[in-house]
Amino acid sequence: MRQIFKTHPWVPPKELPETQELFRKYGVPGSIRPGHLLKGKGEPSKLYLITRGAAAYYVADRYKSHPSVLSLLIPGCSACDLSVITGDRVNVTTRAIGPCEVLIMQPHVLTDLMKNNSEFAAKEAAHVTRKQECSLEAMVANFTLEPAERLRRFLKVLLINYEVPISDTVWNRIPLDLTNEQYGAVVNLTRVSVSRIFSDWISKDLLYKSGRNVYVKAKLFENIYDWWTD
Repeated sequence: MRQIFKTHPWVPPKELPETQELFRKYGVPGSIRPGHLLKGKGEPSKLYLITRGAAAYYVADRYKSHPSVLSLLIPGCSACDLSVITGDRVNVTTRAIGPCEVLIMQPHVLTDLMKNNSEFAAKEAAHVTRKQECSLEAMVANFTLEPAERLRRFLKVLLINYEVPISDTVWNRIPLDLTNEQYGAVVNLTRVSVSRIFSDWISKDLLYKSGRNVYVKAKLFENIYDWWTD
């Protein structure tokens, strides 16, 4: 799955335990409806920790009719920390992709701890770097891999990041329910292309769908190249 870095593409690593503890101590719970904004592009910084559901960084592409997902944020991931740490605004839109629950924290809580604790600051800087590596891995995958290869790698990344063991004997349910359009936004495909690939896998008994629930066999992931483990 990985071609350059140790970090997996598309789904960034979950926050450090120390950072998650800050959110639990100082964060305010919030609920975001499907499709609604957590933060618009260029808005002042806010910090979010996803506790349930999922959100995504969307990049508006002036040359395409549909938006592209830069990163997919699942429970344990935070949003908007890069703009908080650098002090610069970032031109992405953070939006819930389904019912989403978050903890909302004032930005200074994170930056104050970084100023007062150099050990934590170094760990947080390394963590934010790994999150950017995730975005770079995703862009490399979307530019260099064939459509079906991108999609099957993304399905495996979801299982890995949700810490779901991949069974060789039973169907494996993908833990995040996405529409074909949302799958396409992540791996740079149209809804029609995703549907066509899924139909091909269904005909080969590698995948089946029940509504938005997707189930796959481990055989779908055979011979996926991963430079870190191969």
